Amino acid sequence: MSPSSDSLDHVEIQEWEDHFDGEQEERLLSGHGIEYKTEWHLRTGWVIAGSIIALLLVFSGLVVFTRTFIVDNKAESEALNISGSRDFRRPASDYILDPSWDFKAANIVREYNWNIVDIVGNPDGVYRPMLTINGQFPGPMIECNEGDTIVIEVDNQSVNATSLHFHGIFQNGTNWMDGTTGITQCPIAPGRKFRYEFTVTGQSGTYYYHGHQAVQASDGLYGPLVIHSRDEKNLQQIPYVTDRVVMLQDYYHDISSGLLISALEPGSEASPIPNGALINGMNKRDCSKLSHRLCNNATATSASFDLAANASHRLRFINVGAFAWFQVTVDEHEFALTEADGTDIVPAYETSLMISPAQRYSMIINTNQSTGELFWLRARMVTHCWKEPNLPGAGADEVKAIIHYTSKSHNKDKKEFLAQPASSNWKQHMEVQCKDMNTTSYVPASHEPAPVIADHSYYLRSNLEIGDWRLERGFFNKSTFRPNLQQPTLHRTIEGLSSLNETFTSMSTVDGVNSVSYDLNNDFVIQHSGIKVVDLIIQNFDEGNHPMHLHGHKFWVLGQGHGMFPGYETLGLKAHGQGLSDGQEGRLDNLIRRDVATAEGFGWLALRFVADNPGVWAFHCHMAWHSEAGLLMQFVSRVEEVATWSIPEANRQLCEVEVQELERGACPKDDIWYGSGIGG
Repeated sequence: MSPSSDSLDHVEIQEWEDHFDGEQEERLLSGHGIEYKTEWHLRTGWVIAGSIIALLLVFSGLVVFTRTFIVDNKAESEALNISGSRDFRRPASDYILDPSWDFKAANIVREYNWNIVDIVGNPDGVYRPMLTINGQFPGPMIECNEGDTIVIEVDNQSVNATSLHFHGIFQNGTNWMDGTTGITQCPIAPGRKFRYEFTVTGQSGTYYYHGHQAVQASDGLYGPLVIHSRDEKNLQQIPYVTDRVVMLQDYYHDISSGLLISALEPGSEASPIPNGALINGMNKRDCSKLSHRLCNNATATSASFDLAANASHRLRFINVGAFAWFQVTVDEHEFALTEADGTDIVPAYETSLMISPAQRYSMIINTNQSTGELFWLRARMVTHCWKEPNLPGAGADEVKAIIHYTSKSHNKDKKEFLAQPASSNWKQHMEVQCKDMNTTSYVPASHEPAPVIADHSYYLRSNLEIGDWRLERGFFNKSTFRPNLQQPTLHRTIEGLSSLNETFTSMSTVDGVNSVSYDLNNDFVIQHSGIKVVDLIIQNFDEGNHPMHLHGHKFWVLGQGHGMFPGYETLGLKAHGQGLSDGQEGRLDNLIRRDVATAEGFGWLALRFVADNPGVWAFHCHMAWHSEAGLLMQFVSRVEEVATWSIPEANRQLCEVEVQELERGACPKDDIWYGSGIGG
């Protein structure tokens, strides 16, 4: 039995009106480059009739497209926002960092006003509904110094509820600003406002923000966040003259809410495969090969980076995608990796970069080649990791940008702007496995060794499993996550502890899995009192890889590999992580710290972190389709500190709306499929 349209209202993106006025109709037509010229001539009757029929077919086609992909008949009062020109494309210069930035400036409050709005845009030529900040895509860059306070006034003018998560930001003391719906906050309902405010302390480097209601990041709700260290020029051991962000996105031509239903419905055992890819929201597809789509690539273009010749330049790569790994190369250029997930590292020279969803790497390239002035930067999705590796088709799996050497006396004319590189790609194999770079060879630029002894070690089994009604869901051990959007975990935890609810107080001093205060089936929570050193051993029983992200913390990567976890002894540690083995002194001194690391298919991952940041923190696979399928669990750190908190009034007010409003755009509930499939 398929879910009825009424049942799915809370996950469909509910776009705008089901009719156009004259002005909107004109905008839609002009956005597609269609011009009408009225000329009346004496023709035979069948020619006139044929012309009228043709016009009706064109108009009917636009109406069908609009009603199929844009309009929800229940959204009676929403305005249609068609962006068929460059207006919605954020200027490329917005992702170049300020060359005169003062790293030593006094800390300040940096304020932003963001309206979350629905538009229809065509980043690569294909029109689709999008979710944007102030009508532009991708989102604006936040650039700040360590110690600055960020204030973002969010006005949700979208038809769906939303939230913003600031990926990799510790949120120490502001757990309720982490932006995870059902965990630290209720969603921001349509028509509501919310103020995010937090201070960035104890970290620097490359981060980003993204929507954390279902898979909204895939619809366009994301942007970069760069934090400068006071000591950045020393931590980055190669001086550079320019600094910019390069965001890689696997791109879908269909809206995420529909894709999510397909991914989670009975019988589905594979994540949606992207239709292509973008660099900083840019690419240009051949519309003649996309005849089944409404496409106009007249204003679409590939990304281009103008870099001064004979100098070093920093490129901050962020994989903002929902599913795909990217293999990145720059024709004829070796490069140095100098940062991974906000950790500065001693320059490590490579010719190829593998980057999973949510990971970040800084690359330093030197523009010293003499073979030309134009070179391809290539980012190819690693399709071998997919169930259907032949998709999205030849050429669509790779997105390219142009590296253009410039000089002070050089003016780029239109003819050269249209030129394409003739550079040679590296003669190396295409990656067929999705696994992390060999980070054991990377040395942190500042000394921060991992603790020698773990207080607790947890074995976590991760898998995608098929259960009742043929529904495939993500599991940690025996738990698959389902968010409570009106009563987030943080709210329930604080209320239970502060009200002396015995269910919570009886467990308040217990370290480990809390199956008393939380429903273990859908709320797998591990808690700790005080400051504890925690090991996680993740054994992946799935053939697919899982890039694991821990909110509110960075972890040391103790090890990772294929097959079953070989035991602590192979890591130079005693059983259960209780110290170093004999002769292994210094083994933990140069481990890299990051916030995303991967358990490869049928492989293992060993992590160590210090649970010193009070609050409720998600730990999940950052392949969005996997986390929405339930591959998420939570840690509650420093329970005794959380017990003294109270939820800010503004956060409480987010929850004081009808639950149906909070569920707009959320992941569909399993019960819409009950009764279908085997046993139905």
